Amino acid sequence: MAKRIEIKGKDKDGNDKTAYIVLPDAQINKEAQLVYNRSFRDALDSGAILRQKLGDVMEEQGLWDGEKEAQHYDLITNISEWEKELSAGGIKLEEAKGIAIRMRRARIAFRTLVAQKTSMDSNTVEGQADNSRFAYLVYACLKNDDGKRIFESFEEYENADAEPYVVEAASALAKNLYGLDPDYDKNLPENTFLKKYELVDEELHLVDDEGRKVDVAGRYVDEDGRYIEFDDDGVKYFVDYEGRKVDEDGNYVSDEEPVFLDDKGKPVPIPGKEPEPKPAAKKKVVAKKTTTKKRTPKKATTEKEISQG
Repeated sequence: MAKRIEIKGKDKDGNDKTAYIVLPDAQINKEAQLVYNRSFRDALDSGAILRQKLGDVMEEQGLWDGEKEAQHYDLITNISEWEKELSAGGIKLEEAKGIAIRMRRARIAFRTLVAQKTSMDSNTVEGQADNSRFAYLVYACLKNDDGKRIFESFEEYENADAEPYVVEAASALAKNLYGLDPDYDKNLPENTFLKKYELVDEELHLVDDEGRKVDVAGRYVDEDGRYIEFDDDGVKYFVDYEGRKVDEDGNYVSDEEPVFLDDKGKPVPIPGKEPEPKPAAKKKVVAKKTTTKKRTPKKATTEKEISQG
């Protein structure tokens, strides 16, 4: 029996499903290629553009221009140069950390920049044909425990391709066919460096020396990205971006009731609330002044005393 990959997931109703993916053999690949050819012709006849024309169409529609092309080039160039610096070493760790963070930001900017081009690529003639071929491969390679196809027809599969377990199966097949790395982000040079020196956690989030999550400025954050601080007992509490204490809903928290003043500068009482009594003034205790009388020297009364005086 051909090697198969077990898929455990859910159907659209939340029921547990177990299925298997097998790698395509020569016959399945041949059938998939026929599906590609038909889809290619249908897309071309319907007026879809060829992939090589995509750039021109995007420029005509104002979706891509010289400025974006220059930005695209700069991002690729910068990432490459920073990668060389990281691999060479010989710089301070803090400087290397800064380079790694800039690389991460640049990759996010790059992905955002090309996202529209990538999404439009799936509408080209080749893009539509590629998608049809892959869909057929998933349909033909998705089996039940007896080794039979789960769906009786390709059309039935297409009506169920959004089911969670089918999506998982498609992901598993793509990983095996195209060498997709599920740990792609973790294996990027900048993240490999940050992980090696324990500057990020398993989720690639920046951490401090104690493993607590921080942002790029070193401020503590929780799993949801909210700013936090820790008291002397290590208990966390929410703060705003300037470190001022807030509650879970983001309202500012104060240990004392805020006081507001009238035009004369006197505190305005809260309507309906009894003013707190002022603490009684403590009486000052004045210490009595004591005086010490000077002793009067004793008069000499004898000759001896006179001579000693």
